[in-house]
Amino acid sequence: MKLRNYTLRYLIIALLFVIALWAGLFYAVILEEVYDNIDDGLKNSKILIIREAYANEKVLEVREFGINQYKVAPLAKGKLYDFSDKFISTFEFMEYDDDNEPVRLLETVFNDKNGNPYKLTIRASMVEEDELLEDLLTALVALYIMLVVSIALINHIILRKAWKSFYEMLNGLKNFRLGTGNSFTAPHSPIAEFKTLGIELEDLLKRNEAIYASQKHFIENASHELQTPLAISLNKLELFVEKNELSEDQMMEIGRVSDTLNRLVRLNKSLLMLSKIENRQYADEETVSFNQLTEQLVEDFQDLADYKNITLSIDTKQLLTFNMNKGLAATLVSNLLKNAIVHNHNEGKVNIIISPDSLTISNTGNKTALDKDAIFRRFYRDITNEQSTGLGLSIVNSILTNYRLKADYSFNGLHTFTITFPVKES
Repeated sequence: MKLRNYTLRYLIIALLFVIALWAGLFYAVILEEVYDNIDDGLKNSKILIIREAYANEKVLEVREFGINQYKVAPLAKGKLYDFSDKFISTFEFMEYDDDNEPVRLLETVFNDKNGNPYKLTIRASMVEEDELLEDLLTALVALYIMLVVSIALINHIILRKAWKSFYEMLNGLKNFRLGTGNSFTAPHSPIAEFKTLGIELEDLLKRNEAIYASQKHFIENASHELQTPLAISLNKLELFVEKNELSEDQMMEIGRVSDTLNRLVRLNKSLLMLSKIENRQYADEETVSFNQLTEQLVEDFQDLADYKNITLSIDTKQLLTFNMNKGLAATLVSNLLKNAIVHNHNEGKVNIIISPDSLTISNTGNKTALDKDAIFRRFYRDITNEQSTGLGLSIVNSILTNYRLKADYSFNGLHTFTITFPVKES
């Protein structure tokens, strides 16, 4: 979720509660005010009716609601009555509307001029007030929705404008690659924090670019300087052997030295490749068909498999493609395939299964599982194989990390390596 949407989400949730609370309180105050005005009118009518009852005893004979919207009922003498005013909201049938409509009643007790108690009930129609309250409620709901939507929309526009330079900076960082020669330039921003962030990023990436260039030159020079004396040493050893002037023990010692030097050559090449992968110097990418690539590599390794009487089986019926550097894709598969053959026993087997989102290579070998947490570390190797550099799976892991792929190792009689690719959206 984007940052502006994250903040906007909480703002909308807060607005929903705050404005709803405000609207509810406002409606309650208006409702109370409407009832208070009606009640004031009923109290005034009560005073006028009781005053008229003292002057005209016919008022005391009104038993049903009529034109004057009140009725009087005599009460038994000698009892104690509550002379306070009671207000009641209820519904009564209205002939004009042919329906029950809201009314407000005032009930009270008073004594006539002779001291006789009477119950007075005064009625006031609330049809107009009720319609007013309904219209007010509708208006409040509409205002509530409009306020929430408009505030959210305005904030979205403002936040998008405010965060525009940040997202431009983020896109620039996504597209920035060390060693390409393209410098990072922070976009102009009216916001002081983003301006400072841009300046710091520019300085940081310039320093990283300089360090990267220095490391790159050092690695290339070191690799070249190592390869030359190693090649010269191997050539000299071959010359000594060709002269046939050495004893058998000396020949064996030279053979051991030659093996060590060859291992150093392989180690040098592997470390150089690791460095290039981690520095992302393999920039060219294309859609790689792992079906074709795997079939080609299986043919290349067939001689090595035949030498150890290892059976290679491959299932490439389902298509697997991924956008990456083709050379790294070949290195990835060949290292896994070579690892499965080299660390296998005679008359073993290697199974390769390709699915639309994974590549699985399993092989026979040691009957104990490898250390799952250590197999992808540098220089981790099988102690029984002294010729191994311990960098094959480390190179695999570096490639996978570079392309955000996942590798998993499991053991169920077979050593199984599974590379999981992202599922393509249809």
